[in-house]
Amino acid sequence: MPTVIELSLKAERPVRADTRQLHGLACALFEGEGSAHLGQEKPFTIWPLSQRSQDNAVEWTLRAAWLPDGPPPASVAACEVLRLGPVTCVVTESVHRSVTHPQLASRPQVRTADVLFSSPVYFAHNGADMLTPDPRLILGSYRRQWNASLVGTDALAISENMFREVSRATLLSAFELRTEFMDSGRGHQRAGFIGTASLRLDASASAAAGSVFSTLVRFAEFCGTGAQTTHGFGATEQARPRPAPESPGTGHRRDG
Repeated sequence: MPTVIELSLKAERPVRADTRQLHGLACALFEGEGSAHLGQEKPFTIWPLSQRSQDNAVEWTLRAAWLPDGPPPASVAACEVLRLGPVTCVVTESVHRSVTHPQLASRPQVRTADVLFSSPVYFAHNGADMLTPDPRLILGSYRRQWNASLVGTDALAISENMFREVSRATLLSAFELRTEFMDSGRGHQRAGFIGTASLRLDASASAAAGSVFSTLVRFAEFCGTGAQTTHGFGATEQARPRPAPESPGTGHRRDG
């Protein structure tokens, strides 16, 4: 089941992680040291390391997410030591927060969500890098990861026709973004955008489209946004969805 994992790390000496080392750390966490890789499409995402204090370069917080049905691999629960390049890091605390796919899909509908991008977002589209905060590309990256995280022909999978309706009805109503560069892991800097964007589903969209929109923006904090989310790109905060206005005479439901 989708699970956010936060690990407190203490390095044996000050570190400055690059993208390749961060990806290697994520693979070790979810695949185990020396085990076979899970394939080209990785079922996890990872954020850049966060230094716990500006004056302390040995204590860090690692945030990652496991996406498929079922609990994270045993290697996550058993993890006591990770290597960041040549530096050994001891796991001093581990916090997990899980939710099932049906729970994400069944919560009350929202029509507007403010999304916070904490690390550079870009999209790999037709062989080119795109930095435009296009709602179709943003939601498309969520849908791709959502469908991939489900088992077989799961009833919760989002069809092409339904996604077409949702993407056509979703607008970028406001944004405060800037360009930022990050090590690509391939020997050069890659540009992306960070900041906030407000996504709004048009009032004319169907209830079914509203359900899909709500599911995708809630999944955002697990799957990240855009390309290279297993390398620290596209780290996305909980989309802070705003409940849809109630119709007269309807009761109030709380988001559990």
